[in-house]
Amino acid sequence: MKICFTRASMMLVAMLLMAAPAMAQYMVKGSVKDALGEPLIGVSILVKGTTTGTVSDFDGNFELNVPKDVEGVAVFSYTGFKTQELAVSASVGQLDVVLEEDIARLDEVVVTGLASGVKRSNSGNAVSTISSAELTGNTTPQTVDNALYGKLNGVNITSNGGAPGGGVSIQLRGISTLGAGSSQPLYIIDGVYVNNSSIRTGRSQVSGATGGASSATQDDAANRIADINPDDIERIEVLKGPSAAAVYGTRANAGVIIITTKKGQAGQTRVTLSQDIGIAQGQNFQNFDDWDAAKVDAYFGSQSQQDALSAAIAEGRVTDWEEYFYGETPLLLNTQVGLSGGSQKTQFYVSGSILSEDGIMKNTGFDRYSVRANVDHRVSDRIKVSLNSSYLKSDNDRGFTGNQNNTGGSIGYALAYTPSYANLFPDEFGNYPDNPYFNDNPIAIRDLGVNNQQVDRFISAATIDIDLYQSANSFLKFKINGGIDYLSGNSVVYFPENLQHQRAQANPGDVMWGRQDDLNYNIQGFLNYNTNLGRINSNTSVGAVRLDQRGDYTLDRGRGLNGGQDNLAWAQVVSNLAQTKSTVTDIGYVIQEDLNFEDKIIVSAGVRFDKSTLNAKQDELYAFPKLSGAINLHNFDFWSIDAISQLKLRAAYGQTGGLPRFGVTFESLESQLIGGQLGGQVGTRGVDPNLVPETAREIEFGIDLGLFNDNLVLEATYYNKGVNDLILDLVPAESTGILAIATNAADLENRGIELALSANPVRGLNFNWYTRLMYWTNKSEITRLDVPAFTQGGFGPSLGTYLLAEGYSPTTIVGTPAGNDTPAGGFTVYGDRQPDFTMAWSNSFRIMKNLELNLVTQYQGGGNAINLSALLWDDGGTTPGWDDDTNNNEQPDGLDRLLAWAADGNTSVYIEETSYLKLREAGLYYTFPNEMGVVKRLKLGLSANNVLLWTNYGSYDPEVSNFGTQAITGNIEVTPFPSSRRLFFHLNAEF
Repeated sequence: MKICFTRASMMLVAMLLMAAPAMAQYMVKGSVKDALGEPLIGVSILVKGTTTGTVSDFDGNFELNVPKDVEGVAVFSYTGFKTQELAVSASVGQLDVVLEEDIARLDEVVVTGLASGVKRSNSGNAVSTISSAELTGNTTPQTVDNALYGKLNGVNITSNGGAPGGGVSIQLRGISTLGAGSSQPLYIIDGVYVNNSSIRTGRSQVSGATGGASSATQDDAANRIADINPDDIERIEVLKGPSAAAVYGTRANAGVIIITTKKGQAGQTRVTLSQDIGIAQGQNFQNFDDWDAAKVDAYFGSQSQQDALSAAIAEGRVTDWEEYFYGETPLLLNTQVGLSGGSQKTQFYVSGSILSEDGIMKNTGFDRYSVRANVDHRVSDRIKVSLNSSYLKSDNDRGFTGNQNNTGGSIGYALAYTPSYANLFPDEFGNYPDNPYFNDNPIAIRDLGVNNQQVDRFISAATIDIDLYQSANSFLKFKINGGIDYLSGNSVVYFPENLQHQRAQANPGDVMWGRQDDLNYNIQGFLNYNTNLGRINSNTSVGAVRLDQRGDYTLDRGRGLNGGQDNLAWAQVVSNLAQTKSTVTDIGYVIQEDLNFEDKIIVSAGVRFDKSTLNAKQDELYAFPKLSGAINLHNFDFWSIDAISQLKLRAAYGQTGGLPRFGVTFESLESQLIGGQLGGQVGTRGVDPNLVPETAREIEFGIDLGLFNDNLVLEATYYNKGVNDLILDLVPAESTGILAIATNAADLENRGIELALSANPVRGLNFNWYTRLMYWTNKSEITRLDVPAFTQGGFGPSLGTYLLAEGYSPTTIVGTPAGNDTPAGGFTVYGDRQPDFTMAWSNSFRIMKNLELNLVTQYQGGGNAINLSALLWDDGGTTPGWDDDTNNNEQPDGLDRLLAWAADGNTSVYIEETSYLKLREAGLYYTFPNEMGVVKRLKLGLSANNVLLWTNYGSYDPEVSNFGTQAITGNIEVTPFPSSRRLFFHLNAEF
């Protein structure tokens, strides 16, 4: 997009830079406190209709300059409290203000467009928000997405495993694609479209975990939102469905997560220091079965094994392998320093952070370093400039767990076959013995293997706001903003040649070197015209958006390494596994109109037109409309029910898009060696010239009900989200020479209910209790499928897989034996990955003003997972209670299950229900009531996350997925890294 300035526009800008003349002023002094009499720090105080304002200081005091001879209105606003307006004049003396808590968040501004917002009380959409206090005020999250558990209605979250550094999949309102578009939300930070990809490291090739699925999906990599420092975030807004996210067009099918970072405020400079010190503990260990003489006889039936057991007992080296590998209590450190303040013209926020966390297994950990500088400067009364910049560096060692397909390279896989009396410890010279029970010594893998990824990242955003025109009842503004997200990642996965499984290879010693360089940059410009048309306020936005993405990825492998080397130059066989360069450009045009009739009837309508180089028709504009409306019945003159303080009816409709994958909309030329000469031939993928983007259409209805001055608030939403023209590969006849053509072959539907009940049952000087209960459910169904029904994901029907067939949920789990239900592809249906419902309950207690207790609990009802860890434990004889005989058939239970699967083909043995109850977060804090010298505020606390887990699921965590962020094939596990409980001590000080 080219931006041109005419001579006239340059003169206009120059005139605006020569700001309005100075005016005489008078000062209004006062204080701002809450209902308990506690001072509120950082309350925004603005003279209504002007840009003049200030903020309250550490003691809640403020000084507000008001233009002379103006009897104005001061607007007091603060997150979590109701906005209050008070008349001010030169005759006003001390102004003491008490703000009332806003548990319904009615005054909170939520996104309705790319350059506009609306108070929550007037929104026609259900929009979820999380404040900084909710995100990090209770405990220390490892990553941003880990901090969202149990805090968002209609959001289901799973993890790749418990390894340090995260690796999280977020699903908003059900399934949004069958694999072509992005299955993860679009993340936007301060207006910058940021990269949240999982960078392939090649770990699955080195460990041999490539069978039955794409090799990139089992790398157990972290997604890149893990680079972001949660402590720098002021607010997160989640647009869950197309009715809210339509303004983001062709990248919003999976929803949009908007992150706003902290800003400085005019007033006294504030210095904040927070130090978190904690430990982690492995959670929900399965307590592998004990090995005694009877167990050895039942499993091995071998005298030599009896002798090995006796020797281990005599030498005192019977080992609890779970405790040995996953029983570390690592130190967790998080240090954050912030500096904020400024004048009326310039405000700043600067921060630095170091997070260092080791894992519950040796040689694993996650370190993150971040520096941020946010500056807002008012060039004149009409021009404001904002710059937000951050540098982030992460260093992640994830170890080796998960799948390996009996080829070596996974600690968890090897432990399934290793009895407690095995002698695997290195001798005094550091030599590791071979494991006689499996093809790997897991201690050697832990100590000698390397699985490291380092990422350097720079995210910068800039915004210019210009007030072009202002009158008594209207204004015209121009806003231009954009930014860049540059990411440089390096990874190394290394197995030395002396490992047991490597010595069995033709070329022992294996290393993968990966390099990723990604650059996203975007820019958008909008005109915003607001005017009062009698009793109706009109707000019109018109603008354009451009997003460019550049990617450069290389993965090289070296085998047959020499003498402890990991350099490719010392490998006998060197190969390039992948090299990809990609260039993508999206352009969009947006127009939106918002009408507000006295906060009684509010209507918003708009449309976005998008084109993208990922589309088959690159120059064609695709339209994504939106329409929403809200009726605040309690604001009408006829309303007379005092007990009902809010009654809003709302409805919304919108469309979003999902783009094809890079490379499926054009024919490629593939290199070939022909007679020793390098040549090329047309690739085996064909192109459908009529391919269009996937499109989600959602209609949403809701009601917001507030009782007793909003001390009890109910939010209820029903949605129906249909995703049409889903892109699947059509396989033509072999005679064509084409193996696949991406085509629009399916539709699916998601239907769901979201309920939230917020209450402040007790509000007093010595005790205050706030509670919020959320409930949500989603049902999905494929309503059209133009290709034959097929299975997808996992390792085939005998081990459990997912069925894609018309009339079924795309997350339907099927397996063997063959069933009578022919539409199910000839397989038996065993369950669905999606839960029947999910509930989350948050409670906040404030005792004697200074003591706070916060709890976040989550319950999931139903849902299923494919637990292949249990299969391996049964096969290796290590399952808890393996040699029990509950059916009295004189055969161990572990063998019964294994035979039912292997001999009878009964997949259901290892498909388990995933219902659970989790205490997600708990925090207890005390804030000292008085200043202590230079310390203006001191807060001490204890907290924990992932505190307690109750489940009948037979592995470490029912929310784990071996296949990363794939849209469909989650909830399949193969000996994952166990989840952990994290305990912290906190010190927060302000100076």
